[in-house]
Amino acid sequence: MNEPLEYWDSLFRDLDPETMDLSGSLPASVLPGFCDRYLKKGDRILDLGCGGGRNAAYLAGRGLQVYGVDIAQGAVEFCVKRLAQLQISGEFRQGTLDSIPFQDNEFAAVICIASLDHITLESARKSIAEIRRVLSDNGVVLLTFDPPDTDEEKIDEAEILPDGTLRFVSGAQKGMLFRRYSDREITDLAGEENIISFDHSANGARTVVCC
Repeated sequence: MNEPLEYWDSLFRDLDPETMDLSGSLPASVLPGFCDRYLKKGDRILDLGCGGGRNAAYLAGRGLQVYGVDIAQGAVEFCVKRLAQLQISGEFRQGTLDSIPFQDNEFAAVICIASLDHITLESARKSIAEIRRVLSDNGVVLLTFDPPDTDEEKIDEAEILPDGTLRFVSGAQKGMLFRRYSDREITDLAGEENIISFDHSANGARTVVCC
Protein backbone atom coordinates (compact mmCIF):
# COMPACT_ATOMS: atom_id res chain seq x y z
CA MET A 1 0.00 0.00 0.00
CA ASN A 2 1.15 3.55 -0.80
CA GLU A 3 0.51 5.00 2.65
CA PRO A 4 1.11 8.69 1.77
CA LEU A 5 -1.31 8.41 -1.16
CA GLU A 6 -3.87 6.68 1.04
CA TYR A 7 -3.53 9.43 3.64
CA TRP A 8 -4.05 12.30 1.19
CA ASP A 9 -6.86 10.49 -0.60
CA SER A 10 -8.64 9.99 2.72
CA LEU A 11 -8.80 13.74 3.31
CA PHE A 12 -11.06 14.25 0.30
CA ARG A 13 -13.40 11.30 0.71
CA ASP A 14 -17.00 12.42 0.79
CA LEU A 15 -16.07 16.10 0.45
CA ASP A 16 -18.05 18.18 -2.01
CA PRO A 17 -17.35 21.88 -2.61
CA GLU A 18 -21.01 22.36 -3.48
CA THR A 19 -22.07 21.51 0.07
CA MET A 20 -19.09 22.88 2.02
CA ASP A 21 -18.68 26.35 3.46
CA LEU A 22 -15.50 27.54 1.75
CA SER A 23 -15.74 31.15 2.89
CA GLY A 24 -12.80 30.62 5.23
CA SER A 25 -10.67 28.82 2.64
CA LEU A 26 -8.30 31.67 1.87
CA PRO A 27 -5.17 31.67 -0.30
CA ALA A 28 -1.72 31.52 1.25
CA SER A 29 -0.90 34.93 2.72
CA VAL A 30 2.23 35.27 0.59
CA LEU A 31 0.40 34.70 -2.69
CA PRO A 32 -1.09 38.15 -3.41
CA GLY A 33 2.29 39.86 -3.08
CA PHE A 34 3.95 37.23 -5.26
CA CYS A 35 1.33 37.77 -7.97
CA ASP A 36 1.61 41.55 -7.77
CA ARG A 37 5.36 41.47 -8.18
CA TYR A 38 5.99 38.66 -10.65
CA LEU A 39 2.85 37.86 -12.68
CA LYS A 40 0.53 39.48 -15.15
CA LYS A 41 -2.96 38.61 -16.32
CA GLY A 42 -3.01 35.65 -18.70
CA ASP A 43 0.22 34.05 -17.44
CA ARG A 44 0.20 30.27 -17.15
CA ILE A 45 0.82 29.14 -13.57
CA LEU A 46 1.10 25.69 -12.01
CA ASP A 47 -0.14 25.00 -8.48
CA LEU A 48 1.89 21.96 -7.49
CA GLY A 49 0.27 20.10 -4.61
CA CYS A 50 -2.96 22.00 -5.19
CA GLY A 51 -4.97 20.25 -2.45
CA GLY A 52 -8.47 21.69 -2.12
CA GLY A 53 -7.80 24.53 -4.55
CA ARG A 54 -7.70 27.54 -2.23
CA ASN A 55 -4.72 28.98 -4.10
CA ALA A 56 -5.85 27.84 -7.54
CA ALA A 57 -9.21 29.55 -7.10
CA TYR A 58 -7.50 32.79 -6.08
CA LEU A 59 -5.10 32.67 -9.03
CA ALA A 60 -7.85 31.95 -11.53
CA GLY A 61 -9.87 34.81 -10.07
CA ARG A 62 -6.96 37.10 -10.88
CA GLY A 63 -7.16 36.18 -14.55
CA LEU A 64 -4.25 33.74 -14.64
CA GLN A 65 -4.33 30.49 -16.61
CA VAL A 66 -4.30 27.99 -13.76
CA TYR A 67 -3.17 24.38 -13.78
CA GLY A 68 -2.91 22.12 -10.77
CA VAL A 69 -1.33 18.80 -9.84
CA ASP A 70 -2.03 16.72 -6.76
CA ILE A 71 -1.21 13.17 -5.72
CA ALA A 72 -4.82 12.60 -4.62
CA GLN A 73 -7.43 12.06 -7.31
CA GLY A 74 -10.01 13.27 -4.80
CA ALA A 75 -8.21 16.62 -4.62
CA VAL A 76 -8.18 16.89 -8.41
CA GLU A 77 -11.93 16.24 -8.58
CA PHE A 78 -12.58 18.68 -5.73
CA CYS A 79 -10.66 21.45 -7.51
CA VAL A 80 -12.48 20.85 -10.79
CA LYS A 81 -15.85 21.17 -9.04
CA ARG A 82 -14.74 24.14 -6.94
CA LEU A 83 -13.64 26.24 -9.90
CA ALA A 84 -16.67 25.20 -11.96
CA GLN A 85 -18.89 26.36 -9.10
CA LEU A 86 -17.12 29.74 -9.20
CA GLN A 87 -17.44 29.82 -13.00
CA ILE A 88 -13.69 30.22 -13.48
CA SER A 89 -11.34 28.05 -15.50
CA GLY A 90 -8.59 25.68 -14.42
CA GLU A 91 -7.10 22.37 -15.45
CA PHE A 92 -6.14 19.77 -12.86
CA ARG A 93 -4.28 16.47 -13.15
CA GLN A 94 -3.27 13.72 -10.80
CA GLY A 95 0.49 13.40 -10.46
CA THR A 96 3.41 13.71 -8.10
CA LEU A 97 5.77 16.55 -7.35
CA ASP A 98 8.72 14.60 -8.71
CA SER A 99 6.97 13.55 -11.94
CA ILE A 100 4.94 16.51 -13.17
CA PRO A 101 2.50 15.56 -15.97
CA PHE A 102 3.20 18.59 -18.16
CA GLN A 103 5.62 19.38 -20.96
CA ASP A 104 8.86 21.37 -20.74
CA ASN A 105 8.80 25.17 -20.45
CA GLU A 106 5.02 25.45 -20.02
CA PHE A 107 4.64 27.87 -17.11
CA ALA A 108 5.54 31.44 -16.27
CA ALA A 109 5.40 30.46 -12.60
CA VAL A 110 5.12 27.43 -10.35
CA ILE A 111 3.88 27.60 -6.77
CA CYS A 112 4.46 24.81 -4.27
CA ILE A 113 2.83 25.81 -0.99
CA ALA A 114 3.85 23.65 2.01
CA SER A 115 4.11 20.57 -0.21
CA LEU A 116 7.83 19.79 -0.44
CA ASP A 117 7.64 19.19 3.33
CA HIS A 118 5.54 16.08 2.64
CA ILE A 119 7.99 14.00 0.61
CA THR A 120 11.45 12.61 1.22
CA LEU A 121 14.57 14.67 0.59
CA GLU A 122 15.42 12.60 -2.49
CA SER A 123 11.96 13.23 -3.92
CA ALA A 124 12.24 16.92 -3.09
CA ARG A 125 15.45 17.19 -5.08
CA LYS A 126 13.80 15.47 -8.04
CA SER A 127 10.81 17.77 -7.63
CA ILE A 128 12.96 20.90 -7.86
CA ALA A 129 14.44 19.57 -11.11
CA GLU A 130 10.93 18.83 -12.40
CA ILE A 131 9.73 22.31 -11.45
CA ARG A 132 12.56 23.86 -13.42
CA ARG A 133 11.84 21.55 -16.36
CA VAL A 134 8.26 22.82 -16.73
CA LEU A 135 9.21 26.44 -16.00
CA SER A 136 9.61 28.79 -18.95
CA ASP A 137 12.66 30.96 -19.49
CA ASN A 138 12.65 33.81 -16.96
CA GLY A 139 9.96 32.00 -14.97
CA VAL A 140 9.71 32.21 -11.18
CA VAL A 141 8.98 29.70 -8.43
CA LEU A 142 7.28 30.25 -5.08
CA LEU A 143 8.07 27.68 -2.38
CA THR A 144 6.88 27.66 1.22
CA PHE A 145 7.99 25.46 4.10
CA ASP A 146 6.38 24.96 7.49
CA PRO A 147 8.25 25.94 10.68
CA PRO A 148 11.07 23.54 11.60
CA ASP A 149 9.36 22.55 14.86
CA THR A 150 6.07 21.54 13.23
CA ASP A 151 4.44 18.43 14.78
CA GLU A 152 6.86 18.44 17.72
CA GLU A 153 4.01 17.42 20.01
CA LYS A 154 3.28 14.41 17.80
CA ILE A 155 6.85 13.22 17.27
CA ASP A 156 6.17 10.02 19.20
CA GLU A 157 3.63 9.03 16.53
CA ALA A 158 6.31 8.98 13.81
CA GLU A 159 9.39 7.05 12.84
CA ILE A 160 12.39 8.90 11.47
CA LEU A 161 13.58 7.77 8.06
CA PRO A 162 17.33 7.76 7.25
CA ASP A 163 17.15 11.20 5.56
CA GLY A 164 15.38 12.76 8.54
CA THR A 165 11.86 12.61 7.11
CA LEU A 166 9.14 11.72 9.58
CA ARG A 167 6.73 8.94 8.63
CA PHE A 168 3.68 8.87 10.86
CA VAL A 169 2.85 5.33 11.93
CA SER A 170 -0.03 6.09 14.31
CA GLY A 171 -2.51 8.82 15.13
CA ALA A 172 -4.64 10.97 12.86
CA GLN A 173 -1.73 11.59 10.47
CA LYS A 174 -0.84 7.92 9.99
CA GLY A 175 0.75 7.42 6.58
CA MET A 176 1.75 11.05 6.12
CA LEU A 177 5.37 12.01 5.44
CA PHE A 178 6.77 15.22 6.85
CA ARG A 179 10.30 16.62 6.63
CA ARG A 180 11.28 19.49 8.93
CA TYR A 181 13.75 21.56 6.93
CA SER A 182 16.41 23.82 8.35
CA ASP A 183 17.10 27.09 6.54
CA ARG A 184 20.38 25.66 5.27
CA GLU A 185 18.66 22.62 3.83
CA ILE A 186 16.13 24.84 2.04
CA THR A 187 18.94 26.96 0.59
CA ASP A 188 20.76 23.86 -0.59
CA LEU A 189 17.58 22.44 -2.10
CA ALA A 190 16.71 25.56 -4.08
CA GLY A 191 20.33 26.39 -4.87
CA GLU A 192 21.71 29.54 -3.27
CA GLU A 193 22.53 31.04 -6.65
CA ASN A 194 18.88 30.68 -7.74
CA ILE A 195 17.24 32.32 -4.72
CA ILE A 196 15.66 35.73 -5.31
CA SER A 197 14.28 36.12 -1.79
CA PHE A 198 14.13 34.06 1.42
CA ASP A 199 11.73 35.32 4.08
CA HIS A 200 10.60 34.16 7.52
CA SER A 201 7.13 34.64 8.99
CA ALA A 202 6.49 35.35 12.66
CA ASN A 203 5.63 31.68 13.32
CA GLY A 204 8.80 30.38 11.66
CA ALA A 205 7.43 29.42 8.25
CA ARG A 206 9.78 30.08 5.35
CA THR A 207 8.98 31.55 1.91
CA VAL A 208 11.39 31.29 -1.00
CA VAL A 209 11.14 32.88 -4.42
CA CYS A 210 13.62 31.42 -6.84
CA CYS A 211 14.28 30.74 -10.49
